[in-house]
Amino acid sequence: MRPASEERSAGSLRTAPVEAGTVIELLPIPAALWSLDRRSCVFNDATRELLGFCEHDFLQDHSLWLDRIHQEDRKEFLSAWKNLQSGATKASLRYRFLPKNQVQDRRLREVSFPYFRRDVEKPDIWTLYTEEAASENILARAGQVRNLMRGLTHEIGNNLQAIRGEVDILRISGAVPADSAEAIYRGINQVRSLAHEIHEYFFPPFDDLRTEDPASVLTQVIQSREKEMAAHGIRAGVTLKESLPKVPLDWQFGRALTEVIDFSRALLAKGGELNIEAGMRRQDGEKYIELNIVSSSSTSLQVEEGDVFRPYCNVNGHRVGLSMAVAQQILRRHFGKIVFRKEQSNRGVFSLSIRVSDIAHPS
Repeated sequence: MRPASEERSAGSLRTAPVEAGTVIELLPIPAALWSLDRRSCVFNDATRELLGFCEHDFLQDHSLWLDRIHQEDRKEFLSAWKNLQSGATKASLRYRFLPKNQVQDRRLREVSFPYFRRDVEKPDIWTLYTEEAASENILARAGQVRNLMRGLTHEIGNNLQAIRGEVDILRISGAVPADSAEAIYRGINQVRSLAHEIHEYFFPPFDDLRTEDPASVLTQVIQSREKEMAAHGIRAGVTLKESLPKVPLDWQFGRALTEVIDFSRALLAKGGELNIEAGMRRQDGEKYIELNIVSSSSTSLQVEEGDVFRPYCNVNGHRVGLSMAVAQQILRRHFGKIVFRKEQSNRGVFSLSIRVSDIAHPS
């Protein structure tokens, strides 16, 4: 069991993605959010790629980062972070760091700033990693984008609600025919849905993780869509190649799978088969759970590989919006990824992979 102080530190950063996690992903350079005691962290994809490590690695071994810093540079690193913990407003340092599965150091420049949030007593620390001089204006621009998008989606929702209320009054009074009112409602609901997707993309909800089997979550999603798929002439099946370990998942993982299944169903406009295979694979010494969702049709699939994750694309009359982009983002938060490939003109495959940490629980 982890000490109470460590639990509080981890809990503090678990709420950080609501305010900052997505902004980190928007930054064009490697970036991280560290707790002040440097025992918890959130990375963007660029940081994971630069280091070869993910957040779980440093949660399991709090001395791992220091161990990967060149011995001659550790004193400067420790001194800089001690200053931050004592109230310094900035730390800028250079040091040699050994990424995972590499034999040569990288010369990193680390620029760090306190990040204050109203709900916690102590600040978190924004950190930028680069081998070039980093512009400190990046954080300011990212904050401006965050505030702009949050205000925009809030205003869109409020105004649409007011418009719908006025339409209700006009419909009841007979000033607007029922058919016209329904058409207006559909338009309002589509825009509200889009505003919700934009808000979710930039400010994803973040709940405590639960240890679950991804294959079980996938089975639940398939069952929830079973009647709709049958009505469209789609036969679905799940094949479990081997027993899968349980991994930490939040409720949005099921949302990502639902978006993938709905997109796959849209590909099969004239019916077909939707087969899901779940198993394990190894890559670069790491274990991954892999889910392959295969859409097979008697006709060509009306989609190009490069369009699947493009916002607002339309597939056989199915408006995708930001849903697949959101699904990508959800998978990244679970240290995984999602790709799509067309194996044949009438056969498409979504491959979802989730990294399995050494402390994952067996089924």
